[in-house]
Amino acid sequence: MLKHLVPTPKKIEVLDGTLKIENAIYTESDKFDTLTGVMKDAVKKLFRVDLESKNGGIVMQYCENLPTNLYIFDSTGDNIVLKASSVEGMSYALATTLQAVTASAGKLTVGRAIIEDYPEKDYRALMVDLARQWHLASTISRYIDVCFMLKMKYLHLHFIDNQSYTLPSRAFPKLNVEGRYYTYEDIENMRAYASARGITIIPEFEAPGHARILTNTYPEVFANTLPESADGVVIVTEMGVKLKSDTIICGGSKVTNDAVRTLLTEMCELFPEAPYVHIGGDEANFKVWDYCPVCKQYMEENNVADSHELYSEFVGRVARMAFELGKTPIVWEGFPKNGVHHVPKETIVIAWESHYHLAPDLLEEGFKIINASWEPMYIVPDITKRWGPQEIFEWGIYNWQHWYKVSAAYDKPITVEPTENVLGAQICSWESIYDLEINKIIVNLSALSERVWSTERVGNVDEFCDRVNFTSKRIAQLIQEV
Repeated sequence: MLKHLVPTPKKIEVLDGTLKIENAIYTESDKFDTLTGVMKDAVKKLFRVDLESKNGGIVMQYCENLPTNLYIFDSTGDNIVLKASSVEGMSYALATTLQAVTASAGKLTVGRAIIEDYPEKDYRALMVDLARQWHLASTISRYIDVCFMLKMKYLHLHFIDNQSYTLPSRAFPKLNVEGRYYTYEDIENMRAYASARGITIIPEFEAPGHARILTNTYPEVFANTLPESADGVVIVTEMGVKLKSDTIICGGSKVTNDAVRTLLTEMCELFPEAPYVHIGGDEANFKVWDYCPVCKQYMEENNVADSHELYSEFVGRVARMAFELGKTPIVWEGFPKNGVHHVPKETIVIAWESHYHLAPDLLEEGFKIINASWEPMYIVPDITKRWGPQEIFEWGIYNWQHWYKVSAAYDKPITVEPTENVLGAQICSWESIYDLEINKIIVNLSALSERVWSTERVGNVDEFCDRVNFTSKRIAQLIQEV
C-alpha cells in the first residue's frame, strides 16, 4: 500500500497498475544473504506466503556507488528490484516492501512505483527500560522488528538501574539475580537478530546514580563511606525527589573507579559492533558526596571545587574510559554546568528534561546532542503524561517541551536553530512491562520515524494518523506470538 508508507519517502513516483510478484527472493551479493532469511520469515508471518530462493520476485542488488543509507525501490518491471550498498540501506528497502505489498490467495502484489529514499538524521532510536520491569529475552526480538519496520537505526537498551543489573558479569556475579538477567547466549541472540535487520543495539551502563543494585550488592566496592550519623541520609534534590544515599556510587574511591572500568569493559565486549555506549549520568544524588570523606579527599587532591563539579568530573572520567575502549560515549543531560570542562566535547548528550543542562547551552559548549524531549517523546505508565502520534507529528526535532513546572521548557518550548549537531531523536519507554508498552511504542515510534526521517513536516495530521493506523496493524501482526 504505497500511500500508507511510514516514513514518507523523499522521492516517489507512482505509476498506474500493479505488479504480481513471483513468490521468490534473490540476491547475487553475499552482503544480503542474511536479509534473505529475514524477508522470508517476515513474508511468512505477514502474508502466509513462502518465498523460494531463486531469481525473480524480490531482487536485492548491491550497488557500490550508492550512499550507505540510501535505497532504491523499483516495481515498474517484472520484479521488485531493490538497490543499496549496505545492509542498512537494504533493510530500509525491505521495510518499504513489507509495508507496500498486499497478498491475496497466496500471491503478492504491489503498486508500480519508483522510490529513492534516505534519512536526513542518522540517529533514530527507541529506548526500552529493561531494568525496572523485567522483560523476557524473547520479547527483545519484537522491539527489534518494530525498529526494522519503521527504519530506526538504533535500539538503546537500559540494562541497569536501582532495581536490577540485567547484563551478565563474570567480575561481579552477585549482581545477577536469578530470573532477572540475560545470559551470554541471550545477548548473542539479540545482537545477531538486530544486526541481520540493520539495527545496532546501544547498551547502557548507569552511573553514578540509579546505582542501588551496585551499592547494596557490593557495598565494599561501590558504596560511599558515610559517618554513622549520615547513614541512610535522605537528600531532597532540586526536582523535589527524595533519594537515599545508596542510590549513588562513590565518586572518589579508586576501588569504585576501577570497578566501573571493569563493568564498562564487560559491557563493551558484549556489544563489539556498537559504535556508542551509553554511560548514564543523570539524576544522581550527588549531594551525598558532601558527607563522604573519600569523595571530599578526592576533591581536595584533584582541585575539584564541590560535589557539583565532581559530578561533571565523574561523567568526564567515565566518558574517557569509553573512548579508551573504542566507543563514543552517550550521556543524559543530567550533569551540571559546573565543571563541564571535564566532559570531553566528543561525548554525545541526550537532552531530555530541559532542566539540568539545556540544549542551547550544550550546543554552545560544543557538544553534539540527541533530542529526547520528555514531551512528547516519553512513554511512561502514568497515562496522564502520555502523548500520541498526533503530538509527535506536530513536534519538531529542534524543539523541546515539558509538562513539569521545574523544566525550563514548561512555559515556553525551547527551540534551537537547525544544525547538524542535533544528530537525531529517540523515543524513551520507561518502567513498563512489554504488554503495556508495545502498542504505544509502535504508534509513537511511527511518528518519530516520520519526523526524523525528514525534518520538514509532510502532509497533515489526519492523513498521517491514517497511515500510522495501517502500518501499526501490520507491525503488530509481524510481532504477534505464533
